[in-house]
Amino acid sequence: MEPRYAELTRTLIKDIADGVYPVGGSLPSEIDLAGKYGVSRGTVRVALERIQTLGLITRRKRAGTRVEASAPRATEYGPTISTVEELVQYGADTERVVHSVRNIVVDMALADRLGLAPGSRWAHIQTSRTNPLSPDYPLAWSHLYVPQDLGPRIRRAMEDNHQALVCDLICQATGRVVKEIRQTVRAVGVPAAVAQSLGTAPDAHALEFVRQYYDQSNKLFEVAVSLHPADRFSYTTVLQRQGPAAR
Repeated sequence: MEPRYAELTRTLIKDIADGVYPVGGSLPSEIDLAGKYGVSRGTVRVALERIQTLGLITRRKRAGTRVEASAPRATEYGPTISTVEELVQYGADTERVVHSVRNIVVDMALADRLGLAPGSRWAHIQTSRTNPLSPDYPLAWSHLYVPQDLGPRIRRAMEDNHQALVCDLICQATGRVVKEIRQTVRAVGVPAAVAQSLGTAPDAHALEFVRQYYDQSNKLFEVAVSLHPADRFSYTTVLQRQGPAAR
């Protein structure tokens, strides 16, 4: 189920865009907003904080909340992902939509690209992820590959939980533990087949992430290929020198 603050955030963004709360005017108080939308004051506070980060409003003590713009300024999602835990947080901060599921037999080209065994059977799942603060177009389009026998169970789990990472859903279903994620990043053009869904032009700049998930027995149990348009995503890593030279 969608968090109430995310739902309220989208509602307020729409109301501001529609002129319910015009630019230059003021929003009602937190108490009044809570009553109008049927949520807690804490939910209102979180939603207003998120809307403020988009540049739609400013908030000052004793001066209230002023509407500054009718549309969010351009935003990008720029997580720091260097551990499994940070990848899980990325999943928690975005929402997933499942677009298709089908069974495939891995051919040589796909095997070479993803590290899957030629002739093996996998479920191919296409999904997108959206930032609740900028819901117009997805942040990413993903091709997920999971063992074919797990496909139906994982699809049901994904429909019940729109945020959890697929690797976590697999681990919950099978008792596996994610021991290692091997990641490859490269610059690519957005394929024409998904350009319209992503709200961008074919061959526009994008980052492609290929993540291979290994369990405690060093067995590959998931491959995720995620495409991120360059205008709404940045990727940060931190490199630290180790050994004597670090001192």
